[in-house]
Amino acid sequence: MNIQAIRLFLHVMQRGSLAAGAQQLNMSASAASRLLSGLERTTGLKLFSRDGHSLRPTTEGAQYFNECHRVLVAVDELPRVARQLASGARSRLRLVCGSRLANSLMIPAIGRFVKKNPDVEIDFHLAQVQEIDRIISDRFDIAIGALLPVMLPVVVGSPLLELPTVAVMRCDHALARRPFVRAADIAAHRLIATTIGPIRNDLEQMFHSEGVELHPQYTANSIDHGCHLVLQADAIMVTDPLVPLAINAKLFALVPVKPFRMMQTSIFTPVLKGESRLIAEFKLALREEARTIEKRVALLLGNSGTTRARRVTEKKKAR
Repeated sequence: MNIQAIRLFLHVMQRGSLAAGAQQLNMSASAASRLLSGLERTTGLKLFSRDGHSLRPTTEGAQYFNECHRVLVAVDELPRVARQLASGARSRLRLVCGSRLANSLMIPAIGRFVKKNPDVEIDFHLAQVQEIDRIISDRFDIAIGALLPVMLPVVVGSPLLELPTVAVMRCDHALARRPFVRAADIAAHRLIATTIGPIRNDLEQMFHSEGVELHPQYTANSIDHGCHLVLQADAIMVTDPLVPLAINAKLFALVPVKPFRMMQTSIFTPVLKGESRLIAEFKLALREEARTIEKRVALLLGNSGTTRARRVTEKKKAR
């Protein structure tokens, strides 16, 4: 089977058009069309339904994409493995996470890990939400984050950390001494929101379910910048406690948001990559750091935050 045709098929699926897929492989649209038609003849599958110039993946095309992606990732990994073995290079871990988890979770876990494995080389990539599809297309060993929005069939996830959603504000804010806040309370004050991503989606859903209009006065493309802006603008940001803890918990008031909800962080690894000793040890370092964070949050919020939110979550799962 033509590997180039499979690569073209994957690019077309990921980018949504034949022209964009052809551009990735530096070939003409006509050559790409012939290559894609040849792949359909070879496999006996109708990968796309054609409506004029647009291509829509069929059900079997979508299923074939998942299998092709898994296989091609493994094939692309072989030269790197061979070079590493031939050069006698040190073991290496490739790690990925977003900015929200970098200083609070990933970097402290790296610190734990390197104490036992000082000779391991580590590549750490800080990813934005919009980069996730490209990051997962590349090679990595461990990623941490919320549920990945795309291409979940190529990774396997396991829960790592669950924290309550809180309203982050300055200690002298008018709402700082409340036992909890709702969307209507927050809407009456300056609000900071992320531009895209799971946290923005959760915020929109929270406001919508309460029948409140969401009009953030400020937007930021990272939770880190948003939390720093909280201090400068005397505003509120709805997120989990991770970033305020990493900056300085004493600078912030963390007020639970009602209805109580939890934000989950998971560990992701490629489906085709076996769990080596180093990967297992780094996962252990992540889990140890996650337990430390949960204890810190419990001390900050007490039963008003983590315990009640966890009970609400468990009741919903039981229904």
